[in-house]
Amino acid sequence: MYALSDASPAFVAAVKLRGVVSHTTAAAVHGFALWRTAPGLHVTVSSGRNRAPGVTVHRSRLAPADLDEDRPLTSPLRTVLDCGRTLQLGQSVVILESACLARLVDLRSVRAAASEARGAGAVALRQAVAWVDERSESSLESGLRMLVTLLGRVTTQAWVPGVGHVDIVLDGWLALEGDGFEFHSDRRAYREDRRRGNALVVGRHVLLRFTWEDVFLRPHYVLQVVTETLAAGPPWR
Repeated sequence: MYALSDASPAFVAAVKLRGVVSHTTAAAVHGFALWRTAPGLHVTVSSGRNRAPGVTVHRSRLAPADLDEDRPLTSPLRTVLDCGRTLQLGQSVVILESACLARLVDLRSVRAAASEARGAGAVALRQAVAWVDERSESSLESGLRMLVTLLGRVTTQAWVPGVGHVDIVLDGWLALEGDGFEFHSDRRAYREDRRRGNALVVGRHVLLRFTWEDVFLRPHYVLQVVTETLAAGPPWR
C-alpha cells in the first residue's frame, strides 16, 4: 500500500482511483521537459468507470514492465509512448528528446515499441519518434528546432569554423541559439558568447538568440522574427 499522508495530489488521485499516474503528469514526475503544463492530472486505470474532478482518466491494461517499481506511476518508457500517442508533434518530441537526454529511456527501445504500436495514436507516436534528433543537447534546442523546422533547410549542431557547434543553422547562414540561463550565467560564459557571436558575423552568419520563455511561452514571436529575417535574406547578397 502507498501512504497518502504526504503524497503529491497526483499520487493521491491515482491511488484513490485504483490506477497510476500517467501521460504528461508522469512525464513531469520523471523530470521530462514539457512544452507547457496543462491544468489537471492524468491517471491510467485498468478498468471501471472511475472518475474524479480535475483528473483525466485513461483506460488501458498495463503490464508489469509499464510500471515504476516503487510508485503508482508509469515507467519512463511507457510514459513517453503515452505522450507520443496523445500530444501534438512538437510537445511529443520535446518530451522524447528530454527523456533520451536524461538517459531514462533508450531510443532504440522507443523506436521498437513505436513500430509495434497499434490502435489510437499509433501513427502520431511513430511520427514523433521519427522526428527525434539524437544530437539535441537540451529541451530548449528541441523546442526551437520544432518551431522552425518547416521554415528552411535545418542543420542541427552545425559546425562553424572558429565558432564550434551552433544549435541550429537555417539555409546555411541564419544561426539560431537557445540561451538557457544555466549555461550563460557566469563571466567566462558571457565572454565566450560574445566571442562566438562575433566569429559568426565574420563567417557571414546572422545570429538570432532566443530564451526559454521565447520558445515555450512566446512561440509566435520566435516564428515572426525568424520568418522576417529569412525573408530579408543575408545582408551580404
